[in-house]
Amino acid sequence: MGEWHETHGRHILLDIWDAKPTVLNDLEFIQDTMLAAASAAGAAVVGDMFHRFPVQGLSGVVVLAESHISVHTFPEHGYAAFDIFTCGTHVDPEAACDHIIARLGGDRYVKRFDRGLPEGIHERVAQLQTAAS
Repeated sequence: MGEWHETHGRHILLDIWDAKPTVLNDLEFIQDTMLAAASAAGAAVVGDMFHRFPVQGLSGVVVLAESHISVHTFPEHGYAAFDIFTCGTHVDPEAACDHIIARLGGDRYVKRFDRGLPEGIHERVAQLQTAAS
């Protein structure tokens, strides 16, 4: 393995329940919400791609210089799954999360992770080395 480098990423998994099905099926609304969330976080948008499914629902991603914000919606269940991942320390993924929640409403469940911390990397390497012995 190569030299270790410290990285820092903050990753938020956001589940929203009981959102209005019409909102979850509105590609332009969701796209605007995610682009505005990136702006609220202080992120630099590189591009975006969205797809509306034939019957209902959509998927999309906003690619950031600092990583990404993605979504999959299930209007028939009033459910949307967002993934907000930012690298570095100058972008605030919490602000992006707050913006999305404010626009969509509903019940929400948030799980936060710090990614790429050295102690987590070394722990995984130790586990791999033990398994190989």
